[in-house]
Amino acid sequence: MSAAAPHRTRIHDARRTAAPAGRAARHGVAALVGALAFALLPGPAATANPANPAAKPRIERASLTADGTEANDASWGGVISADGRYVAFTSKATNLTPDPQNPYLPDTYVKDLRTGAVTFIRDGLGGVRISADGRCVGTNDFGSHDLQGFVHDLKAGTRQALGSARGGSRITGLSGDCRYAVYTANPHHPADPQRVYVHDRTSGQDTLVSHPPTPEQYDMSDGSLSADGRILAYRAHRRLGEGPDRDDIVVTDLRTGERRQLDGSQDEATAALVQLSANGRVVAYTVGPDTYVHDLRTGRTTRLKGTQGRALSPGGGHLLYADGSTEALRLRNLASGADHLVAAQGGAEPGALTAHGRTAVFATAAGDLVPSDTNGAADVFVRHRR
Repeated sequence: MSAAAPHRTRIHDARRTAAPAGRAARHGVAALVGALAFALLPGPAATANPANPAAKPRIERASLTADGTEANDASWGGVISADGRYVAFTSKATNLTPDPQNPYLPDTYVKDLRTGAVTFIRDGLGGVRISADGRCVGTNDFGSHDLQGFVHDLKAGTRQALGSARGGSRITGLSGDCRYAVYTANPHHPADPQRVYVHDRTSGQDTLVSHPPTPEQYDMSDGSLSADGRILAYRAHRRLGEGPDRDDIVVTDLRTGERRQLDGSQDEATAALVQLSANGRVVAYTVGPDTYVHDLRTGRTTRLKGTQGRALSPGGGHLLYADGSTEALRLRNLASGADHLVAAQGGAEPGALTAHGRTAVFATAAGDLVPSDTNGAADVFVRHRR
């Protein structure tokens, strides 16, 4: 779209270190449960950088019981609190806590990496989010009528549904202090478009925050909030017809109402939002086989060819991405262009990085990353960069 053309002229290619990647992840309900299919697949182990053995990272497994017993089924979809203490993830395991669990559906768990304690949450259809301090966890699960997003306040012991029960919703982000939750509202009638709302947990108010780029009908989804809840990024997808220029990434200042439109789709390629940085200054999104990182202060857009972005660090300086040809997860320092291998094969979610990219969370079925990994299932791991 013409409003975004100036941004496209400022794109430059980052140093290429990966082969072309696959298509962007699918959205909607399939995206919430599709990770389970990955979790059941085997994969090779991660390897250290042979050029610098001293820099070998420390890797620990998060999907364990409080006493260190292995999970008895697959775990995936891990996210981490900003301080690196708490990891929330989805699992089909039934032995992580003694709580009564449904053996046919996954649940969500929170692991305290400092104490080893595991907290059980009775929701688990993926898309887990966690607040900066680990107090609140966002999940998606079956509501009274449709799939619905929930916020679990672990300190207060409350569980709050988001949006309307009919049509349902999907939580996609939390502010750092868990006051605000952003969610995609699915319409009760399929002819109506999706919309993005922000729920204020203090006032109880729900505010429509997404706006279509043009008068045409758009689905707007996948909202990502800054830590202070002021800046929002979301994806706008034109519903009618195929062809070029049908996706846009929109960034909104919820205090001033100022909106900035980034031109997402190019030719026939679709675009998808990866994540807004916690400081609200950087946004990462994919277009076809490539990832773009846009600096909202300078207007500069960096193109990383052959990568599929998975998570952005809170400060926006590091990107966790997947290499499409090898399925490896790598961490890119966006300032220097340096890459570090995180896992030879694995999956990761928005919210999988801590500050400066020092800690990353990922899931893999590789069985030789840590000693005594004998469960034959995918696990959630935490990689600490030394």
